[in-house]
Amino acid sequence: MIRHIILGLVASLAALAVSPLAAQDHGVTEKAAGTENNKDEFQFITEEEEAQQQLEQELAEAFSIFGELFKADPLTPEQEALLPLATQMAGHVMPEAAFRTAMDGMTGPMMDAMLGDPESSPRVRLAEISGVEAEDLDRLSDEDAQEALDIFDPQYAARTQRTSKAFTGLMGKLMTAIEPSYREGLARAFARRFDEAEMRELLTFFATPLGAKFAAQSFLVQYDPQIMGFMEALGPATAKLVPEMTAEFAAIEAEFAGSRDFSELSAAERARAARLIGKSERELDALVPEVMIESEDEDPIT
Repeated sequence: MIRHIILGLVASLAALAVSPLAAQDHGVTEKAAGTENNKDEFQFITEEEEAQQQLEQELAEAFSIFGELFKADPLTPEQEALLPLATQMAGHVMPEAAFRTAMDGMTGPMMDAMLGDPESSPRVRLAEISGVEAEDLDRLSDEDAQEALDIFDPQYAARTQRTSKAFTGLMGKLMTAIEPSYREGLARAFARRFDEAEMRELLTFFATPLGAKFAAQSFLVQYDPQIMGFMEALGPATAKLVPEMTAEFAAIEAEFAGSRDFSELSAAERARAARLIGKSERELDALVPEVMIESEDEDPIT
């Protein structure tokens, strides 16, 4: 459960987390290292270390999608020359610990949403661990619900609060670790969008009290609850777009013919496809395409 919570939260924050449950045992495993020059070399690592390495590799591969999705064009020589000024700008806009400060304000509410507020939801937790339907617990007074929960799980409130505090601290360490990379990316983005004269003018402004405040707050304000709360509007806005989306996708399906299964191909197409794939027509007839299985399980958009 702990590992599930950690990895789920990390994914939602596009971050990295390490679970103490990654390896249950602490035995030693033997792994062969490089064998260059025909010399056998062995590296001894614990199973916990091996599990950690595997977790790091899996998460690195998972988050590599961001590099693939957002491929950045290399800076021109002129833009590279502007990086020192751009780096100064990035330092004003994203001062030390800015990322951690911004994330601290977000992590707490996210943890409360996922773990529940131990002070206000005794019935929810009680239903989970007792098996009693939540509706049946509505008749209980707050005091009785809390007393019953204390019987089943006397450490619930303390554990939940400690978990939230621990995860917030860990996320703060994570934000501190990735902040330099973010700041470097910010500098490179500035180098693409501002020329030297503009940068120098902005740096002059940032040197003033008001400019310094504006620069430092311009990053943090992006994570202000006043702004993040706009996500609540996504639900109603999306609902209004669903009919239009459904109609547009249906029009696309009607305009562009969908795929065919093997039984729908002409004799010539069947023979050619079988030769290309390297299977007999009888074998291909017997196969059930994955796309068909997936389409049966998916709920249509209505």
